[in-house]
Amino acid sequence: HDVLILLSECLFFFAFDILSMDLTQQAILEEQLLRAAEIIEEQVDDKLKTIDEMDDDELERIRERRIQQMKKDQQKKDEYIMAGHGVYSEVTDPKDFFDQAKRSKRMVAHFYRPVTWRCEIVDKHLEILAMKHYETKFVKINAEKSPFLVERLNIFMMPSIVLIKDGKTEHTIQGFDDMGGHDDFPTEHLEAVLCHHKVCEVRD
Repeated sequence: HDVLILLSECLFFFAFDILSMDLTQQAILEEQLLRAAEIIEEQVDDKLKTIDEMDDDELERIRERRIQQMKKDQQKKDEYIMAGHGVYSEVTDPKDFFDQAKRSKRMVAHFYRPVTWRCEIVDKHLEILAMKHYETKFVKINAEKSPFLVERLNIFMMPSIVLIKDGKTEHTIQGFDDMGGHDDFPTEHLEAVLCHHKVCEVRD
């Protein structure tokens, strides 16, 4: 399980880095990714061999630990949902914005303008990610109705996505450059950026 998570992390961060590279750099990066995959495959084989050598009692203990971990994960998910995570919601009051930023360890805030159609593209992606990454709070703010927040967070381009960790701004995605500069970027590209800045957890 751990090596599969490691492989997922590698794929996410390689996908993020490759967006801004030329063809030569991409070729080098792809070779590195292939080598990393080979190493991880060897580790998986070793894990499987170890499992084959375990007796029934050892396997039962592993199964029980896994069940307990799944229960803890579900409990944590339920707590996040009770705190308003798992949905993509709109915030209209600056005080509410700061309160949510303090209550949530991770928050993604989309500043939008109703007449800017690229903001609708961001909405589509964030609605998907909010349901997947319940560990993160996803909100949207109408920039035209929130001049205080716009000035406070130095928002000057629409769309802007502010990434917040522990109540502090970690990074601001301005436009689509971080996702490759194209309007039709897949949700996974935005997800990779959010994971790169550690406002979302890598999913295996």
